Amino acid sequence: MSTSATAYLPFDTVWKMRIEHPYSLFVREGALLWSCGQCPLDSLGNVLHPGDLMRQAQVVAGFIRRFLGEMQSRPSSIGRLVIYYVKTGPDDAARLTRLFHGEFGPTVQVIPVAVPHFYYDGMLIEVDVFASDEKAEGTSFVDEETGLTLQVSDAGPFIWATFSSPRVAFKEIGSRLNRLLVRADLSRDYLLAEQWFLPVGCEVPDGVFSGSDDRIAHSAVQISDAEADIMAELTFAKAPIVDNRPRASVSDTDHLSMSLRMAGGQFHLTALDASPDRSFVEQTASIMKAVEALFADAGVSFRDVRKATTYYVAGSSSDELHDNMSVRNGYYAKPGPASTGLPVEGLAVTGAKVSISLFGVMPRNDR
Repeated sequence: MSTSATAYLPFDTVWKMRIEHPYSLFVREGALLWSCGQCPLDSLGNVLHPGDLMRQAQVVAGFIRRFLGEMQSRPSSIGRLVIYYVKTGPDDAARLTRLFHGEFGPTVQVIPVAVPHFYYDGMLIEVDVFASDEKAEGTSFVDEETGLTLQVSDAGPFIWATFSSPRVAFKEIGSRLNRLLVRADLSRDYLLAEQWFLPVGCEVPDGVFSGSDDRIAHSAVQISDAEADIMAELTFAKAPIVDNRPRASVSDTDHLSMSLRMAGGQFHLTALDASPDRSFVEQTASIMKAVEALFADAGVSFRDVRKATTYYVAGSSSDELHDNMSVRNGYYAKPGPASTGLPVEGLAVTGAKVSISLFGVMPRNDR
């Protein structure tokens, strides 16, 4: 199925969170679909199979199949799964990858991301779904010497790419990734969005893309598995990129970092606040206010956001999750975007406690 209309699967018809929120379980825009983090919860918000990672993973896979069906799509439309999980053993990432490849096919891009905790006792996994009814079969490009791998899949309006590198190849990532991109006929000039996942203790790779290290630093989080590969989810547009930087009307630019990139009918924004004197909730408030101003300058709004992802450094209480959500919630109205919020070990920019990523579509004249 493919349609130009926007469709939403309401969150509260399936799960109930312990805080009121405006977000959607799945969002469709034409052929494209995004999910909120799919969790092993029952209809009352209770954790299913607490403490059992693989059983929870199977439950989540079942939810994904069910909800895709409700959105008039098929499991074969899935191009990328980002699997956030609490590490319970050395083989968790491999086991989860095998499980989800078995459920949804071997060419689905699977990104396992170890997080320090979730906010509900016994919950060990949460999965983001990226799908397109126009998805083509994926292709892999491998650097045989180092094991660097680039998986590529045409999603219709843009191209999904997932990069992984053994940590031992850390110093060679830049030049070798660029060579893989050439083999895949991809150019960083068309890079709409990127998110890097670095094992704890690993710094931002130097020279990954010439001249763009600062942007990479602002799109990198530290994950909880020190032995994990360095990974990145990359989204390439098929139209030229327009990069909108904040104008002078955005205050506190010494601590705020924002980038709004547009291509064709889509946009992607990344934002963080590195003020050391603000709590992560205060940083969230600062970011959202600045994003609102930048959106206004660019002619878009929070109504145009389809997928929101927030990474932050905080404790393990649900109150901290809910306090952070409450700030963000005020900028959206139902039916809102698919939204995922995750604690991480750290952000690559010193002083930053929150990183916000927003993917959206340019407003149409008929809205």
